[in-house]
Amino acid sequence: MEMKDEKKAKQIAEERMAIIAPLLNPGLDTAEIRRIRQQIAENGGPSERTVDRYLKHYLQDGFNGLMPEGKNPNAVYKIPESLVEEAIQLRRELPSRSVASIIQILEMEGKAEKGFLKKSTLQDALQRKGYSASMMKIYQDKGYASQRFARKHRNDLWQGDIKNGPVLKLKGAPTQTYLSLLIDDCTRFPVHGEFYANMKEEIVEDTLHKAILKAGAPRRLFFDNGSQYRTRWMKRACMLLGIRLIYSRPTHPQGKGKVERLNGTVNQFLEEVSLKPPESLQALNERFQAWLNECYTTVEHSALGTSPEVAFKSDSMPLRFVDADVMARAFLHCESRKVDKSGCISFKGKSYDLTVRFAGRTVDVVYDPSNTDILTIETNDCAPFQVTERKIGEHTATRPKMPKAEVTTENSRLLDAAEKAYKAKTIERQRSISYSSEVRKEA
Repeated sequence: MEMKDEKKAKQIAEERMAIIAPLLNPGLDTAEIRRIRQQIAENGGPSERTVDRYLKHYLQDGFNGLMPEGKNPNAVYKIPESLVEEAIQLRRELPSRSVASIIQILEMEGKAEKGFLKKSTLQDALQRKGYSASMMKIYQDKGYASQRFARKHRNDLWQGDIKNGPVLKLKGAPTQTYLSLLIDDCTRFPVHGEFYANMKEEIVEDTLHKAILKAGAPRRLFFDNGSQYRTRWMKRACMLLGIRLIYSRPTHPQGKGKVERLNGTVNQFLEEVSLKPPESLQALNERFQAWLNECYTTVEHSALGTSPEVAFKSDSMPLRFVDADVMARAFLHCESRKVDKSGCISFKGKSYDLTVRFAGRTVDVVYDPSNTDILTIETNDCAPFQVTERKIGEHTATRPKMPKAEVTTENSRLLDAAEKAYKAKTIERQRSISYSSEVRKEA
């Protein structure tokens, strides 16, 4: 039967034809044919026996005889269906169980005669039912499906990643650089990428800020579980900007294939820039932006049929730009602090008074790193408010008063309860003594 993939079958036949072509010369004697067969095998080709089989099929059926035979889906298999179901049950019980172990169990249980089940035949039967070893691994995988995915429009999803860059000599010392990158899932367009001299969470904040200013805000952000992405700031910023934050499952990075693919392309830039490393971080980024534009964003992408830049600019989805005030608030830094019993917090070496109302609670401190004279305090149960550095004066703060409530105090509830318990114990003790006296009299 012809293979389902006719093109592949013909390609294999052509390869086999090229192997036996030297043997088709009618003037060859037996010794010469044997020598050519040996030479084919010694040069990495098929064995002499296989070459003879190719030649035989060609002489019988011509070129079609060299095409491989496919499996007939309607073929009748020797293994009874009931026995196949038993094998499936054994594999479902323990997905890692091998075919050899399944055969051994069926033979030991007396459900199959010894030697009746062949490994290749049972393996083929399990594969037809969807219970091959490779399929069992897919069923057990708790991560993402194996199929590829792509969003329909730009800015529907951005993927982010951090990649090691070249080592530069900055301020007289070798410094490892890092590339922080954001790429649009639909168009493969890098909304922003830049090299930094550290790997702190601030580089992610800067990359996201510049990307939103240039390309608008995305609907979703997709990151791995790196500490630079799993921060309180990231959650707060995405909430304010109306962005859904998504993290990949641990040990399952399959969903980040597009940014990982771009990282592989960036290796070309890293190899080229290593020939003459730049003398500054600014020079490195200037060369990277030139390479990114000329060698990636404006070059046709095989999956798009056009360049990432054209795909991004021609998409019908409108860009969503965020209000300047919201942007300014979202990109402030945010840290948590616990308020002490006097209603104060310590922040960056300074003390701030929040009033004793917040004593013992944990609050979010929102601030501008360049100016910590005024802080914004955010909590779950009240509107954000600002505080300034605490000033210690001559007088102490007024002690807070207990909220007013009607309380009637005619007697002590503790003493009443104690007296009631004492009387109950006294009565019980008297009953015990009386019962003991009656027992002694009867004795």
